[in-house]
Amino acid sequence: MLPSRWKTYVAAGMLLCPSLLMAAKVKVWHQHTPAQYDKAQLKQTVLNNEGVLRLSRQLRPLAGLDAAHVWDMIEDRDGNLIVATGDEGKIYKVPSQGKPVVLYAGEQSEILCLVRASDGSIYAGTGPRGQILRIDPRGQTTVFSATGASYVWSLAIDAKGQALYAGTGPHGRIYRINGEGKATVFYRTRQEHILCLAADSDNRLYAGTDKGGLVYRIDPSGKGFVLYQAKQGEIRTLKVTRDAVYAATSTPAQRRRKIVASEEQEDSRSNSASAPSAPTSSDNSIYRIAPDGTVREVFRDKAMLLSLLRQDERFYVGTGMDGQLFEFNEATHERSEIARLDHGQILCLYRCRDGSIVLGTGDPGKLYILQDRYVEKGSVCSEVLDAKIISKWGTLHWEGQTPPGTSVSVATRSGNVAEPDDTWSDWSDEQIDPERALITAPPARFLQYRVTLTTNDPARSPTVRAVTLRYKTTNQAPEVAKISVPDLNAVNLDNPKKLRIRWSAADANEDELVYRLLVRKDGWNNWVELEDDLDKTEFEWDTTTTPSGIYRVKVMASDRKDNPESEALTGERVSLPFVVCHEAPAVTVKTVGIDRGRVALEATARSPLVRLISASFAVNGKKWINVFPEDGLFDSKAETFHFQTEPLQSGTYVLVLRVRDAAGNTGSADVVFQVPPQAEK
Repeated sequence: MLPSRWKTYVAAGMLLCPSLLMAAKVKVWHQHTPAQYDKAQLKQTVLNNEGVLRLSRQLRPLAGLDAAHVWDMIEDRDGNLIVATGDEGKIYKVPSQGKPVVLYAGEQSEILCLVRASDGSIYAGTGPRGQILRIDPRGQTTVFSATGASYVWSLAIDAKGQALYAGTGPHGRIYRINGEGKATVFYRTRQEHILCLAADSDNRLYAGTDKGGLVYRIDPSGKGFVLYQAKQGEIRTLKVTRDAVYAATSTPAQRRRKIVASEEQEDSRSNSASAPSAPTSSDNSIYRIAPDGTVREVFRDKAMLLSLLRQDERFYVGTGMDGQLFEFNEATHERSEIARLDHGQILCLYRCRDGSIVLGTGDPGKLYILQDRYVEKGSVCSEVLDAKIISKWGTLHWEGQTPPGTSVSVATRSGNVAEPDDTWSDWSDEQIDPERALITAPPARFLQYRVTLTTNDPARSPTVRAVTLRYKTTNQAPEVAKISVPDLNAVNLDNPKKLRIRWSAADANEDELVYRLLVRKDGWNNWVELEDDLDKTEFEWDTTTTPSGIYRVKVMASDRKDNPESEALTGERVSLPFVVCHEAPAVTVKTVGIDRGRVALEATARSPLVRLISASFAVNGKKWINVFPEDGLFDSKAETFHFQTEPLQSGTYVLVLRVRDAAGNTGSADVVFQVPPQAEK
């Protein structure tokens, strides 16, 4: 099975459950779409394309067969069902009244397909020896033809009844068999298996393949044309009508290389239509191919589509995995699951002359008649719903219809392990009033519900189109995960006087959080509030009105917006220490010599709290010239500088040295010196 996704909706509003009257917000599970039932257990209950549940149609078992699979069935001219089975390769005759009779039990392990000729003879395709058997109108079975292939997957007779065609594998050939049983190759493909064949009134043959997902149309002369290449790799079933060809797939879609249509057309590629939609890798589809070549998807499901039957405007589709039987109307786009097996696959469908529909199944091989009446009782057990933490349960509500003689009830249970076991609570009493129902299971993390539908009138079924469950998680304190404050000794900021404080926080209850921000300097006894009622997780702090020092910031997160005052909780975190500095660096500078007009200078600079980041000097108020520490790196709070001026003329000069720290503070010092005349030489 494929995973489903439950959407958890968080809704603010009034609680209807007395035990939760103090809560400001409830959470809701609302199940109303087909996808939300993917992991549910449906017993004698079915689902339509709008997410509506109803009772399944009854499936009346026919007489039992000793078989693993029922691959195909057809009526003989006397109205008996002829049934092809595996894995012991038997052909049964099943009268409308009485016990099944084995017509054939031979060396073939699989009887795969059946077709009836106009003279009443029935032909059967087999595997793994690829023979075709003939059952004459008296019920005598003989080997009619040996194709030379391993498997005869499909059979068809042309409209005039003059030729029998066999679709085979594993070499993807179609054989034409004459009246004497001689088989000749009619059409070759580069596919592996011809899984289905069908003929129209103009003696054209249609074939569906495994490998490339191709649908062929082949004229009586043997000229083939690819009508369509499906996204999926296997065309399992074909139905040809006067106005369209319907092709059903039974494998996941995947990208494939381009397929050469046939050996005779090895140098020409098919000009097939592009897909009308893009099924996912797990979807299978039924495509309608119109006479003009246009293709439209008319049905899609995640299951393998194993059998297809058309009756008037309605189609019946049998699937694998869960053994679901769908009904859909192409004109109105209405679709509904109408029956489901307890186990197995619906491998074939057949409409008898009396109008009844028979299902042939696999694992095990059985026959069922689809009844035009509902079962008496069915149920839907939801997947396990996860509230993430211990929760109190509230109201339970469902929407639907209960015609006279029908009823709907819902029970719940809870536990603290993901798989229900003996530690879970028992199922609660059945709730029967959707307007007053409560979830009476004990508080826990996990919850499961069960919907039961019943009817006393087989012509009527109750329906459920939505189930809503409300709950409130036990309140837990928010968590402040981390706090980030710029470290002035590690980063350069454009405006270091404004520190941007950031933090992250989470709440297990998914409550909306508000924040309070406080700071404390080393040596202070108490925290000082910076801001309250913040709804963002960052704050720009202007430090210019704050004394220098080593600080820490505290972030307090509160869930008071979504909880009453008595239940609101707070979580907090304190940051690592960081620096606020407004003291300029202390700077000294002096001359240490003059050589040919160049004045050599020595300087020191020291910041009390942060590293130094730049230094420059100017002579007589002219341009600033950068200087660097003795070791070439600005990497500490104290630095020593040795530098010299450009050659200067004799005279008196003033030099100013300024030094900037990472906190944006600038300190300076100056020195006045005389350049003597002799220094000009």
